[in-house]
Order: sequence, then structure tokens, then C-alpha cells
Amino acid sequence: MHSLIVIGGMGPSDLIGLSDRRYDRIIAADSGYDLAVSLGLKVDIVVGDLDSSSYSAVLRDSGMHVSSRDKDESDFELALAETNGGSYDLLGGGEGRLDHTMSIFSSFIKFSPPEIWVTRADFMVLLRKASFEAPEGMQISLFPALVGREARVSTHGLVWDLDGGILGPAFISLSNRTKGGHVDIDSDGLLFARFEKEKLAFSVPDANIQLC
Repeated sequence: MHSLIVIGGMGPSDLIGLSDRRYDRIIAADSGYDLAVSLGLKVDIVVGDLDSSSYSAVLRDSGMHVSSRDKDESDFELALAETNGGSYDLLGGGEGRLDHTMSIFSSFIKFSPPEIWVTRADFMVLLRKASFEAPEGMQISLFPALVGREARVSTHGLVWDLDGGILGPAFISLSNRTKGGHVDIDSDGLLFARFEKEKLAFSVPDANIQLC
């Protein structure tokens, strides 16, 4: 089962890069419901305490179960529990509170990271290996998807290629750029590849990116 989770924080204004994706269910966490509505998504499940959704009253009146505000799990973790261990994509969570961002990455360790994560400014893909064509100068950053873990990475087709370099807490490949043409990425650990959303030149299925 593959789900789409929509959470609060700055999310995308469109679904560019996700048009080929198919979801068995769409799960909204609290104010993520507002983002889902703005994107025209039909939500199957809403979780959370509804303390930040502008649709709080409507959702409460619908008879939906509302979580206590004083709970051990974050709203995002409640949404992750609804995936029943299946894969998922994530919308939202960008440019918000730093503690919320750290909580999101903590949840990736406790559960699993998303295959694709899209915020207002970022388009991130989970991968171990990737092969795709890219225009010259497209910015790409590479960093471990699980905080505190390391990955040995080799690349071809970037301005600053890695040759078995170790990415981890002490080093990430920040704001690298494509030379123009074919790009290969090979890692022994889970990576997020962060692309410039405005210059995204491929869809994930066409790019031969091995999602994890």
C-alpha cells in the first residue's frame, strides 16, 4: 500500500513532479488538511488534535475522532501509523519551526522516510541509486535521509563529483550542480536528493531513480 501524507508547514502550491504517482489513501495531519484542500486532494483519513486547521469545526462536526492535544505522538506520527508500515510520499513540513523539522526527521528513524518529500521550496527524493538526464546548472544537494547515519556515495555528472565520499553528520553535498547531460548517483545508504523544484526536469518514473 502506498499513501500520501499531507502535514502542516509550508507545502507546495501544485503537484508538479507527482502527477504520475498513484495513492491507495491520502492521509492529512491537522493543518495538512488545509493544504490538501488547497491542492484539490480528496482526503481519506484525518488525524491529529485539530488545533491548527481552519477546518477544525467542520471536521469535528463530521464526527471524526480528535486526538488529545496532550499526547505522546506528533500529528505526523499519527499519520505514519495509518500507513500500516507501507510506503508513502510526504507533502508539507517546510520552512516552519526548527523543533518541528527535527521531529519530522526523528520520525523517519522511528518509522521510515518518505519516497518523495515536497515542501514549498524543496523536492526531495529518497534513493540509493539514480540515473537521469538533467540540464546544465540544476542544483542538487545530497544528504543522508536518517539523521546521524553515514553513506558512502559516488556520483558522475556533477560539478563536484563524489568518489566514494562519506556523507553524514560532518559533511553533506550542499548546492552541487549538474554539468548538463547524464547524472549517476550510487550510495550504500539511504539518501535524500534535494532538487530545485522550479527546474525539475524529469518525472521520477522516467528518471530511473530506485526509490527506497
